[in-house]
Amino acid sequence: MAFNYVSIGKRIFYARTKRGLTQAKLAEATGLSTVFISNLETGDKCASLESFVSIANALNYSADELLIDNLTNTVKASNHAFAGLLSDCSEFEKRLLYDILCSAKQSVRENRCFLSK
Repeated sequence: MAFNYVSIGKRIFYARTKRGLTQAKLAEATGLSTVFISNLETGDKCASLESFVSIANALNYSADELLIDNLTNTVKASNHAFAGLLSDCSEFEKRLLYDILCSAKQSVRENRCFLSK
């Protein structure tokens, strides 16, 4: 399986901007160059394992969160992503989203036969 470096770069970009970091600040925190961070985010370059771990640590993200599009077993990362989506929701919003998700799940299962065609 080939790695999708573009998706990894997009996740690094998302994590960096969510943390309010510039490319320069992330580069400073990791000891990498700003140009290299930019090339990672566009998928033009790939990081060594050491650099990748340094980036994940600086962003306070787990490796599986950044690699989720390249992994086949993503339950833990998905659960963390769901928890993150709900973290700033009110109780009302959580109940409403839960009801919507339950309805969507039921609809997907009832209409699965149409997806296989």
